[in-house]
Amino acid sequence: MDKEQTIQQLLDKIKDLESRLEESDQLIDAIKAGEVDAFAIIGENQLSEVYTLQSGDYAYRILIEEFGEGAINVTEDGLIVYTNPYFFQLLKLPYEKVIGSTIYDFIHEDSLEDFKQIFAAGITGKAKGEINLSVNNFILPVYVSLTSLQPNLATVSILISDLTDKKKNEEVLLKYQKDLEAKNSELIKSNAELASFTYIASHDLQEPLRKIQTFASRINEKEINNLSDSGKEHFNRMQKAANRMQTLIEDLLAYSRTNTVERKFEHTELIDIVEDLKLDLAEELAAKNATIEIGEMCSADIIPFQFRQLLYNLFSNSLKFSKQGTAPVIKISSRYTNIIDTKENADEERRYCHIIVSDNGIGFESQFSEKIFDLFQRLHGKTEYIGTGIGLAIVKKIAENHNGFITATSELGKGATFNIYIPV
Repeated sequence: MDKEQTIQQLLDKIKDLESRLEESDQLIDAIKAGEVDAFAIIGENQLSEVYTLQSGDYAYRILIEEFGEGAINVTEDGLIVYTNPYFFQLLKLPYEKVIGSTIYDFIHEDSLEDFKQIFAAGITGKAKGEINLSVNNFILPVYVSLTSLQPNLATVSILISDLTDKKKNEEVLLKYQKDLEAKNSELIKSNAELASFTYIASHDLQEPLRKIQTFASRINEKEINNLSDSGKEHFNRMQKAANRMQTLIEDLLAYSRTNTVERKFEHTELIDIVEDLKLDLAEELAAKNATIEIGEMCSADIIPFQFRQLLYNLFSNSLKFSKQGTAPVIKISSRYTNIIDTKENADEERRYCHIIVSDNGIGFESQFSEKIFDLFQRLHGKTEYIGTGIGLAIVKKIAENHNGFITATSELGKGATFNIYIPV
């Protein structure tokens, strides 16, 4: 073999190696760009090995395809060049009706200007906002999030979130809010009517009633002997009815005042109120040979005149419903206690002043332990025990005015116990 032939062979090998090297460089560039998923190495006239590649964005593409939100790519002109299944299914359109269309074909006319502003910002950076899509006259509220893919790609990536459920929840909340506002308006109207009633009760109703009672007193003083026995009976029944009317008006006024008066709390020793009440009720206590036994008493932040009314009503109740032939004994004591607050926070204890008022009267059946606090509620007839059925309703309202509450326990014939809780 001569020297020139050897040189030519070497040049041919070099050329072959350069060609193969160029092919390898092209393959590597294609792999890096994600343009190749598999390649084969061919030996001498036969396939020796096949290599399968997962391109760099394969996992990303699978994620987007299965994504639970709409994902599309659009050109700077708004042309949709990619859509995942969620988006065209959200529009209830086939893939062919979406790909190649412009995003503006699906924007509701009311949202068009807003979307143009969002899109203009998204072409060069990021932007987001709420808009409405429109397909076949169906309006779909969505939240869009745009991200520019420049300079690598001259497209904009858009994620679309369906807001239908959110808007429905907002509509429900708005309805509840409107209902609440309507009820508040009704409450304001009711309070105004109550104030009007209070004025009528304290002036218009009491004035003619006072005249009836005045003339009845004059007849009783000067003309009663001129009446027949039947006339005297009718007259007495009229006087009793007028007195019951007077008591009812006064009780209704007392109940209405517990709702409307300004609440001014003062730190007060409860024993001072109890001692004052003993003096005020001295005649009633003496008439029934009754006693009030005072145990340990604490202090509390209360509205003094209201709390005095509360205890007065409870003491009067005990005297009214005492047993015949048994001297009434009313016991009162108070102490501080902690109670788990189930209304505000089930894990939080609150400190209360717990006032206990008990008696040895006729009591009531346990099934009425809540009903007795209802307005106009009476467990006995008018002929058995006088009253309007408002006293305990006032007691409950005053306890609530103190941000507290009251409960009652009893057994028929074994007296009653009232527990008042006032927060410290």
